[in-house]
Amino acid sequence: MRMISVISIDDHEMISLGLEQVFSETEDIQVCHFCKTKDEAAAFIGSKSPEELSRTVAMVDIKLETESGFDAADFLVRRGVNCLMYSSFSNAGFVVKTMEHKIKGFVSKNARKAEMLDAVRTVARGGTYIQKDLIPGMMYVSSILVSLTKKERELLDLISEHLPNEIIASRLGISKRTVENYVSRIFDKFNVKNRYELGRYL
Repeated sequence: MRMISVISIDDHEMISLGLEQVFSETEDIQVCHFCKTKDEAAAFIGSKSPEELSRTVAMVDIKLETESGFDAADFLVRRGVNCLMYSSFSNAGFVVKTMEHKIKGFVSKNARKAEMLDAVRTVARGGTYIQKDLIPGMMYVSSILVSLTKKERELLDLISEHLPNEIIASRLGISKRTVENYVSRIFDKFNVKNRYELGRYL
């Protein structure tokens, strides 16, 4: 039986310990390393052979303490490690971003045990896995994103960073009024009234 090795990249130790407990009940999955940052993960995989990395799945939290989990996952993917985003945030926008980053899968931390195990095994085989109940939201957001102009998408990315209109205007070199007009059009396309409602999709 081919053993799958899991690297847990999460700044919450209890989450990593919980994963270790879950995988200890299987015959084909084991947690081989815990780390909290991209640099710690890089140091660990640096001593591994391509064959060992091909049997490895990195479960990466979206929001690490000092950096983006997507940055860590991008780094690992470039080095041949299959990655699975694993987060308490289940917004459809994060699922879409996972796919845009060419990362193999996404499951939320409230996923059922059986689904999480399916996700790890699928990603370990090189397949793609999205938590089933998140797929409709992902498809809905994807359909809206393709309708956005390049500038609207640029603003949406800045809105997702919780930046106020004044800062966005400064970043893009446009007036606050122009930003407000773009934001209004984005709200219309998502059928929301404010940033709070928009946040459900980002």
